[in-house]
Amino acid sequence: MPGTFREQLIAAREKRHSKNHPYFELWAEGKLTREQTALYCIQHYHYVAEYLNWMAYEASQAPYRDVKTYLFENLGDEENPDDRHLDMLTDYVVACGLKRESVEGSVLLPGTEGLQNWGWRLVYQRPWQIALAAMFIGLESQFLDICKKLVPALHKKYGYAPGAREIRFFEEHIRADEIHGAKGFTIVEKYCRTPELREQAVRAVEEAAVQRWRFMNGVYWYALRGKVDDTPPGDG
Repeated sequence: MPGTFREQLIAAREKRHSKNHPYFELWAEGKLTREQTALYCIQHYHYVAEYLNWMAYEASQAPYRDVKTYLFENLGDEENPDDRHLDMLTDYVVACGLKRESVEGSVLLPGTEGLQNWGWRLVYQRPWQIALAAMFIGLESQFLDICKKLVPALHKKYGYAPGAREIRFFEEHIRADEIHGAKGFTIVEKYCRTPELREQAVRAVEEAAVQRWRFMNGVYWYALRGKVDDTPPGDG
């Protein structure tokens, strides 16, 4: 496989980077309603809630202090009691006209549940280095580019002022994820020390990107067509 290990990881992620998903293209063009954008945030809420648990589990598995420190720092940022990231998401949903209780009580789309279940299999069944590669690079590092695409639209197409509290989830991830993403790459490069681990890591990143893309497919069909799953229409 050509290129450096980091270049291979990036290439694996880029094959199915969700920033290129049709749903985000429509959002960036201002062609989604506010409610349709909120429906994504609700499903993202359910995904992130499990992602935080995956990080906590992997902190118990990784034997190195710098890895544990990074995981706990990331968790601390996400779960900051003064302004949890899940609360930021919920505030955006409410700003879009939906009820606060609709977030936790919402339908869990099959693609969302599939991503959750895949993530648990990942952390339970794969070496911790591979799980972190999939999580940090295949999943988390995508959101920086997604937010860079959406924030200008939130300002210009949806009328939110820069720094508005309602969109802080997206704006703050541009700042935070620059740091988190760099550290995530460094850890994966440092501890995937064998050719076998590096090969597994690249495959896991590609797999994670595909899982997130399928998650986005579910959001697209639900938000734009009201379809909870892909059941074909009946004959009658």
